[in-house]
Amino acid sequence: MKRKIKKIAALTLSVVLVTGCMSGCTSEKGTNGSAASGSGTVSSNGKKKFEDLGGMDILIGDWYTEEIDGEKTEYQQAQLDYYKEIQDTYNFTIKRESAYAYEGMQAKFVNDVMANNPTCQIYCLYQETVSAPLMKGLMRDLSKLPEFDFKEEKWNPTVTELMTIGDGIWGMSVEREPRGGIFYNKRLFKEAGIPEEEPYDLQASNQWTWEKFEEYCKKLTKDTDGDGKTDQYAMASFSKYYLPMCAATNDATFIDRQEDGKYKSAIETQNFKDAMIWGIDMMKKGYVMPKPQNASAWDWYKAAFRDGEVAMQTSETYEITSFADMKDDWGFIMFPYNQKNKNATNKTIPNDNIFVMPSCYDDATAEKIAFAFDLYTEPLDGFSTDEAYCEQYYNRFRDDRAVDETLMMMKEKEHKQTSYLPMITNMDLGEYCYGVYALAETPSKKIEELSSKWEQKVKKVNEEYEKFAREHQK
Repeated sequence: MKRKIKKIAALTLSVVLVTGCMSGCTSEKGTNGSAASGSGTVSSNGKKKFEDLGGMDILIGDWYTEEIDGEKTEYQQAQLDYYKEIQDTYNFTIKRESAYAYEGMQAKFVNDVMANNPTCQIYCLYQETVSAPLMKGLMRDLSKLPEFDFKEEKWNPTVTELMTIGDGIWGMSVEREPRGGIFYNKRLFKEAGIPEEEPYDLQASNQWTWEKFEEYCKKLTKDTDGDGKTDQYAMASFSKYYLPMCAATNDATFIDRQEDGKYKSAIETQNFKDAMIWGIDMMKKGYVMPKPQNASAWDWYKAAFRDGEVAMQTSETYEITSFADMKDDWGFIMFPYNQKNKNATNKTIPNDNIFVMPSCYDDATAEKIAFAFDLYTEPLDGFSTDEAYCEQYYNRFRDDRAVDETLMMMKEKEHKQTSYLPMITNMDLGEYCYGVYALAETPSKKIEELSSKWEQKVKKVNEEYEKFAREHQK
């Protein structure tokens, strides 16, 4: 797609509006004391709607939203105008803001709801923080709220599927955040005889493969001064980014979900084993920069890419800020795939934040909150979904192809590998990745060590979810 919306310097994921939030979980009143009136009617699209929310104040909380300062894009202004219109029309206020810190967000949500006094009507939670409070019964079953229709295109189907437990849907999102891929240094590519736009062309023609990646690695790994030591490496990455991407692009994952809804460990599958062998082989061949002895920070690899010591970096898109001002120009492409596996494609691993509603609201209040949030998340007239998506990212990347091609691919189902590991309590990728990436343990030995341990964790979670589903059947 072509860019239609003006770039500006400051971009955020949401627009912040009016102040105020509801003070208690069971109240149907806003902070101004006026009752949220009306029993609601069924609209032409089959969803329940209200004519007047009685001055209800609604706060959507997260840990990253910032106010937009200065000039606004056409889309951002249209968004502000729409928010004002719905608030005036239905007599309510709605605001999204950074209401708590990333650290401790789970405890914040649990404590608020258990105290029957949530500070937000909708909480945004990171995936790894969802499972435990869900099992405590602290989240509302959104499927029972007639104001929502999760078959609508606006809802993120990955989040809906992830948060479908038994007959209920316990979390939602309209956001589709692009995640892991490969950043590459265009200057170093050009110096190695690789046309700087070629990675995009290969990606577009479905030829960005493991084989081509290794061909690049050979050219990009150099002893520039002839002393027998590597001065420039093809890549540096973080273990918990690199190894999962190796798996995903060979149609493999760490934790999978079966058709009956039960989770299972997937590290013993042949696709997983083959992916780990290939990924570690790239390291053994000397293409991947090892951690320098004098590096004290765990994220030293960011500086290595920024400073031109490596040509590529497997990373999450949100880490752009670490090298946004680097001198060399850079691009962003998806991770290559195993051309020998007919089911493999270039893939990313989505890890979208999840929006939940506290379980302690009475039905009438919950429905009004749902109606307001459904309005708040409606697509804007005059802007396509793709335009709205891309508009957030143009100024964060150095070239438009990263947004128009790579990020657009990341939205497509065939290029996403859902990770169910966040849903398994007390399980972390580091248990596998740290030792294997450091070459301290072989993939096969680590798989053998973890298999029984992970199976027991998965079994326990499956039992918890089965019990939870039985207790919350419709």
